[in-house]
Amino acid sequence: MPVQLRLYQGLLFLLAAVPCGIPFRWDPNPVFPSELAAFFFCVLITLAGVLLPGDRREQANPPWVSMMWIAFAALIGVQALLLPQIYASDRLYPAIYALGAAGAAWSLSRAISIYGANRLLNFFAWGLLAGAIFNSGLAVQQIMQLIQDGPRLIFGNIGQKNMYGHYLAWGLASAAYLVTQRDEMPKWLFWIVAIWLSLSLAFCGSRSPFLYALAWLPMGLFIWWRGAETARELGKALTIAAVLIIAMQFIAPIVSDVLQVLLKAKNEVPTGLDRLDSNGSRRLVEWQKAWITFLQHPWLGAGWGSYPYFSNSLQTNPEFAIVSESVLFTHAHNSVLNLLAETGIFATSIILAGIAYAYFNVLRNWRSPTVMFAAALASVSVLHSLVEYPLWYFHFLGPFALILVFMQPGQIKLGISSNWARLSWTLWGGIALALSIAGGQIYLKIYPIMDPADNEKANAQRIAQLEILRKNPLIDYFAEHALSNYIIASKSEMAWKLGILRKQNAIRPYPGQMTDQAVLEALSGNQAIAHQLMRRAAFAYPESFDYYYQTILGFKEPEVRALLKDIDEARDFFNAKLDFKIKRPDIPEASAASVAVKLD
Repeated sequence: MPVQLRLYQGLLFLLAAVPCGIPFRWDPNPVFPSELAAFFFCVLITLAGVLLPGDRREQANPPWVSMMWIAFAALIGVQALLLPQIYASDRLYPAIYALGAAGAAWSLSRAISIYGANRLLNFFAWGLLAGAIFNSGLAVQQIMQLIQDGPRLIFGNIGQKNMYGHYLAWGLASAAYLVTQRDEMPKWLFWIVAIWLSLSLAFCGSRSPFLYALAWLPMGLFIWWRGAETARELGKALTIAAVLIIAMQFIAPIVSDVLQVLLKAKNEVPTGLDRLDSNGSRRLVEWQKAWITFLQHPWLGAGWGSYPYFSNSLQTNPEFAIVSESVLFTHAHNSVLNLLAETGIFATSIILAGIAYAYFNVLRNWRSPTVMFAAALASVSVLHSLVEYPLWYFHFLGPFALILVFMQPGQIKLGISSNWARLSWTLWGGIALALSIAGGQIYLKIYPIMDPADNEKANAQRIAQLEILRKNPLIDYFAEHALSNYIIASKSEMAWKLGILRKQNAIRPYPGQMTDQAVLEALSGNQAIAHQLMRRAAFAYPESFDYYYQTILGFKEPEVRALLKDIDEARDFFNAKLDFKIKRPDIPEASAASVAVKLD
């Protein structure tokens, strides 16, 4: 077996298995270690594609999906030129990630043309299955803690239960594929793995697996009915997987009862079935707000990463405020609507057209087990993207980009020498490796200094470090977000503080930062801006009312105290419309003033 093939198979396995198993969860971006690992492996896959054998007459024939990602990266670049840009990192990361996906897709397409899809896809499937089993094993302790100590999330090492369910579904589909491949997985092992992963999907509490099962069931039944021998076996296995997902939603509570008896505990593990009666009304609100934002910016969108600002601004509308959830929605929880809001019709159309072309290829090649397995994997990501945002994280986007290549092996004949393509991707690979190293180093510098220490000297050193980091285009937003955690609303250094807070709240407005800016704007004589900020904060974050009152009552200045009107108005709204019991705290003047005493 050629060394290049072994290398390639190993990289596919590592990309599929390793990133979602990384346990580190540090601010400012808790999943960045997983994203960085996935990006690193995609860069290595790109460079491995350069090393694959070829001849001088070979032409550059990139896959359609590769061109999709390149075109999307180009439009993000156009946004950076034509739209106001507060932070460079908000434009750099989507473009870098899109190019990372494009390079890996080009490389995989080239490898498929040389070695065939099966020998590559089998290792990719084993990676997904190994990672899914590893994460489900880690979740056992989380389940035990839930039963013994009460409610907590079940997420393996992935950090979010819906993402965990997404990844387990990839693993379950991989088992259904591998059992149909000669000498890959015996049937008895498939049944054990399928039952275990289906039960794990039930215990994660996500409702999305119902969508996956409803997609796999007709797909599996059809190819089981109409396919050739291997395809029929895949159809049968997919059907079994879909039925098990649904059946385990009913069996899991029985298992939970048994565990409660054995552990002498009284906390049961909620399943997705238990949560079906949750209407998800806040998602409907965010979808409406994303659509409004798109209508206001239809062509190029409002700018990548800008949706949180619009979501927060629109939350003061009574029809939205009445659906209360005291968090910042940084994403519309529907990737199509979020793309429309942030990138407009052109960039969104590119992505949708590329994915639609992949599914069109499925209709033409549904007899191929390789294509149908890839379609089963892609369906998980696409369906999850309609209610969440998994592909905003590269440890899901990178594998998804390769899944699309397995779905649509068709290539674009550019008519130029492949040497130019190999040279271009070699240069990109070198740049991307440098970015990976730099990103890791920066992350290690910033995560320990995101929050203030207990003494002024340490804080002064941290602020000095952050002042340097805020000039780096790879980390500028997160560095200034960290600086905003050190800001205390007072009359000292107001220009510096407002310079940071105005930028932060124009991108991702959080209650502390909005309140601090409102106070500083009021002290600066910008009453209209101050009232607007305070009103938006109060309507978007009702759980922070005590904080608002304590902060504002900590100032004697009448222009700051005037902001109480906005807090009171929001309090009256929630008390009347949602039967909240929010009270204005009775804070003595002396202790109220002490609230404003902070380190400057």
